Amino acid sequence: MNVTNSQSHKGAAELVSIVIPVFNEQDALPILLERLQAVIDQKVTGYTFELIFIDDGSQDNSLKVALKLAQKEPRLRVIELRSNFGQTAALQAGFDAARGEIIISLDADLQHFPEDIPLFLEKIESGVDVACGWRHDRQEGIVRRWPSRVANMLIRKVSGLVIHDIGTTFRAYRKDILDDILLLGENHRFVPVFAKVAGARIEEVPIQNIERPHGESNYGISRTLNVFIDLFFLYFYTRYLDRPIRIFGKIAILTFGSASLIALYLLYIFIMTGLPVVRVHSGLFVICAVMYLASLQFIIAGILSELTARMYFTAGGRTPYKIRNEWTTSNIQNADE
Repeated sequence: MNVTNSQSHKGAAELVSIVIPVFNEQDALPILLERLQAVIDQKVTGYTFELIFIDDGSQDNSLKVALKLAQKEPRLRVIELRSNFGQTAALQAGFDAARGEIIISLDADLQHFPEDIPLFLEKIESGVDVACGWRHDRQEGIVRRWPSRVANMLIRKVSGLVIHDIGTTFRAYRKDILDDILLLGENHRFVPVFAKVAGARIEEVPIQNIERPHGESNYGISRTLNVFIDLFFLYFYTRYLDRPIRIFGKIAILTFGSASLIALYLLYIFIMTGLPVVRVHSGLFVICAVMYLASLQFIIAGILSELTARMYFTAGGRTPYKIRNEWTTSNIQNADE
């Protein structure tokens, strides 16, 4: 399959950056580079490529192997991180270093097939901003597959992003979308969600998937558990990033309303029986008082969060909107032609 970039007929070929985080993959790297070379040299036309390996503090000979490969392949750049900062940080380092207008990320463990790269480029050519890989026929064991399915389902519910596979790192992006995203913690799996918030057009690409043929997996069940914890942040980010007072206000109203119901119940008992409710029902009275104080704290937290959000969007010229194009008579006519 040959992918031809329409822009190549107008001038210089578009540069594609292939970003690959590396952690303890010394055996896989030579095979990976060989397959990448075969794809970009034989199956894709109309583009130029740069390959970026980010060594994330590997404890084996991955860095030495990568440097030897870079001596023979001028398109390969190797970025050495000072320590093992994690896949998210390694990806961000690669995105920051990438020079291409199109950026493709994939893993180094050979579970992702470089031969699928033309499919991603075709999808980007069609006008999509982010093309996400979809492991439609996953070959990993049930311990990996089922927690991942549950996590994907919950992320779809929370974010409203309707794609099957949010977790894979095999994706292609327009660089201007990544310029609006900063990855922290373990948020690399949520890049499609962040891109959706930034107004990106997102579609899926069915990809091949196998058990890793070399080394041991760097993933465990703990990473899936971390996804469930991150869902709280994801819910806030997708719905209330630019209006945090709404979520804190709702919690404050709920807390204040519950406290008021308890207070009315205590008042009813006092009127009907004359009992000293503060002493007789001291537990309820304390809960009521604490909930009133909590509602006040939630309101204060909401106001402070609102001020923080406004500073966030003001700093660096950020805006709560993203413009895709600005149309005028002249460029509408050019588009029609």
